[in-house]
Amino acid sequence: MRDEPQILRPFHRSEAIPIAEAAAIAGRSVRTLRDWCLLHDIGRRIGGQWAVSKVALAMLLHGDTEALEAYLAGDRSSPTVASYFERCGVPLPRRSFDLRERQLSELNTSAERRVV
Repeated sequence: MRDEPQILRPFHRSEAIPIAEAAAIAGRSVRTLRDWCLLHDIGRRIGGQWAVSKVALAMLLHGDTEALEAYLAGDRSSPTVASYFERCGVPLPRRSFDLRERQLSELNTSAERRVV
């Protein structure tokens, strides 16, 4: 079972952009960006509207699949991922969040194993 992609988690307003703005940055249609959100997990629906991660979009546009995979797995502290946050002008989440999320993830995984 694949873990849920950690797109825009934790949520920070400066990281999220509307899908139309993401389309303009990418030079593609809004429809294409919606498809990319579904195929590459670069955005998610929040309150019924698509929000695209500037960071994930930059990774996708640069063809940096390794960084995108790390980002989607919840990595916010490795030098590669952190450099995209810096380039996009998005503050890095506090380290305590990363630790708390990792602990919660381990607890959920442990609970799932007991159920199976």
